[in-house]
Amino acid sequence: MSKFMLTCKEASRLTSEQFDRKLGVGQWLALRMHLRLCQGCSRVNRQFQFLRRAMSQMLDSAADKDGAEGG
Repeated sequence: MSKFMLTCKEASRLTSEQFDRKLGVGQWLALRMHLRLCQGCSRVNRQFQFLRRAMSQMLDSAADKDGAEGG
């Protein structure tokens, strides 16, 4: 990986990793730059964000349901 320009493969990996850990400043900046320039990777990033929100809402809903039934 060059210091400032990521390949799509590297950007995809970092797009996924950013949800599991905090990226370093250099990684975060490189990813942001790549996402600004690459429409395909930007789309993948939005899909990851959508899936993460959907799963979070589903888990919250399930927890609320379990709490209401157990209470």
